[in-house]
Amino acid sequence: MKKQLSTARMTGLCLGEFARAVLGGLIVTYTLKFFNVTPSSGLPLLLPAGMMGLLRGAGVVFDAVTDPWVASMSDRSASPKGRRIPFMRWAAVPYAVTCLMIFFPPSGSVSVGNVIWVAVMLLAYYMASTLYCVPYMALQQEIVTDTRRRVFFYTLNSLMFVLGSAVIYVLPVMVGVFRGAGLEAVWAWRASLGIFAVIGAACAIIPSFLINEREYVAGKSCYMPLLQSLKTTLAYRNFAVMTVGYLIMQAGFAFFNGALLFYVDTLLGLNESFATIVLAISIVVGICTYPLVNALVRRIGKKPLLLAACVAYVFIYLGIYFHAPLSRAISTQPLGAGFLRSLAGEGAVTGDVVVAILIGVCVAFPIACTNILPPSAFADMAQYDRIKTGEDRAGMFVAARQFVTKLSQAGVTAIVSYTMYLGSTDSYPTAGGVRMTALIAAVCLACAIGVYAFYNDKEVVAFIDNWNAGQKKENA
Repeated sequence: MKKQLSTARMTGLCLGEFARAVLGGLIVTYTLKFFNVTPSSGLPLLLPAGMMGLLRGAGVVFDAVTDPWVASMSDRSASPKGRRIPFMRWAAVPYAVTCLMIFFPPSGSVSVGNVIWVAVMLLAYYMASTLYCVPYMALQQEIVTDTRRRVFFYTLNSLMFVLGSAVIYVLPVMVGVFRGAGLEAVWAWRASLGIFAVIGAACAIIPSFLINEREYVAGKSCYMPLLQSLKTTLAYRNFAVMTVGYLIMQAGFAFFNGALLFYVDTLLGLNESFATIVLAISIVVGICTYPLVNALVRRIGKKPLLLAACVAYVFIYLGIYFHAPLSRAISTQPLGAGFLRSLAGEGAVTGDVVVAILIGVCVAFPIACTNILPPSAFADMAQYDRIKTGEDRAGMFVAARQFVTKLSQAGVTAIVSYTMYLGSTDSYPTAGGVRMTALIAAVCLACAIGVYAFYNDKEVVAFIDNWNAGQKKENA
């Protein structure tokens, strides 16, 4: 019987998730902010308006297509160091370097050379990301086999991801510090991005040397042809249901995450650095709800919690769409002098500040649920399939999910960028366009509710628990 992963090693393994959040966050959040400039940013226009969204969309298509290929190589690997760890070790540094180089196009103004540079660096980034993330996520699915301990593992994983996602919102504050020290806006951004790229590289490397994969995972090479493995995985009904629901949910998140900074500065009229306060609130409140999520999963299962989280998202996104009447109902008085106003900016209205804070408070619990539950459910299904078929295809389970959702995100990413420019006459995002992203996100999450309703969580968990109990009796 293979060794069980200790809590300390679980935490160390989850550092890779922190790296994934940081490096992915730089792309998802700051490529739009860096290349879709606003008058207050001080940044030069380096790409044609809306081009970044189109390039990212093409990059995600490339990413989705390469996922099954990398998964197949990882599943088939016969390396003595394991099927996953060698990929992670070789890809960690290129993953961070290519992420950073996207923000260093050669020209200081709009040019064809800049478009080509960003396109090439994006493709290189997505290739390195796939080489690291697909084996890493497959290792996560394989290394914990108990369903209850798996929820705890993905709680730690979620904590690292949320912390990484939150930390990157400190970046605008760092930019302000560098600009105050005399750096030009573009170099203040690049210096801040460079610091986070180094952090991401370090956190990506550590798990690849912390875990001896062969001591913990009983996986064997799977020689099923790529297309057959992908087709077999997608034909599993429960997996198909969860994947479609996850696809739609992630589409909604793409609209929300891509426009969060714009909700703060364009809609609510606050300093973009106030997004750090919003994220800090959501992190603190969210972390406090983690024990509750674990307790509720043991009592009622994953499915009811996931449905409740999606319902909460719908109301939150509609609240953002209708932020103006909500703000007026709370207060139209200017915010009083003090620390909060220094963060929110001169002329900030109390109602707008309260709405921003409410976003952070209300989004905390559903974020905790949707960060913990879907990955845990997908890991359950990979183990269920491994027990049923005897084929160890954890990599392909990751890739099949990523393949479908990334194809969706490819289109969504491009749409997000252009949606924010609806009605624009000056190449800057409009309030109406930014509001529309929240409405579309609400519709996506409402559709996800209908799909998740067909997932049979109890059947999968009961089957795994019975099998684990039988294994323990055999080894007793």
